[in-house]
Amino acid sequence: MTIRMIAAGVGGALWLAGCATTYSEPPPQARTASVELIRLPGSAPAMLVFDDAKTCTGARVAIPSNTPVRPVRVLADVPTTVAANHARVNGNGVYRCAVAVSFVPEAGHRYRLRSQYPEGEHTCRAALTESTDGTTWRPVVARYRQWSGQATCPVLTDADIGRLRDRTHSPDGATTLNDLKDLM
Repeated sequence: MTIRMIAAGVGGALWLAGCATTYSEPPPQARTASVELIRLPGSAPAMLVFDDAKTCTGARVAIPSNTPVRPVRVLADVPTTVAANHARVNGNGVYRCAVAVSFVPEAGHRYRLRSQYPEGEHTCRAALTESTDGTTWRPVVARYRQWSGQATCPVLTDADIGRLRDRTHSPDGATTLNDLKDLM
């Protein structure tokens, strides 16, 4: 591990420490779902959970950078926003990028937040999948938003939340009946 990599990790941790506190999971008796951060080679993003899903405010660190990944429990049936927050050395610079993903988790479901920060690019990406059995995974109806530091992300509207609650999406998760209303 190079000095630059270590400096980026420390800098990323300090950057996170300034803008987020530790996430507290719901009580054991609450209706919950679990979200697991999938780290791809070459990156070690932190996972954040927001107090306010609509505006990405009140960031809480659920999984810090460079720590083991574990499933994180979140409340079910309410709008939830999680983010993968990257700090990476690329060439001579340290790049920071975060993608917030808003969705309405279903009780007992498992979710995977897979985040990418491709080499040579200054944009990170994320994809959220869900499973009821832990073996078959499918895309989730979700809203993806860029998020940066202590700034808020574009507001999640009541109409957006309605679309996220729509459980009638196609098997591939790409289309909902609401998306097809213009064709009817």
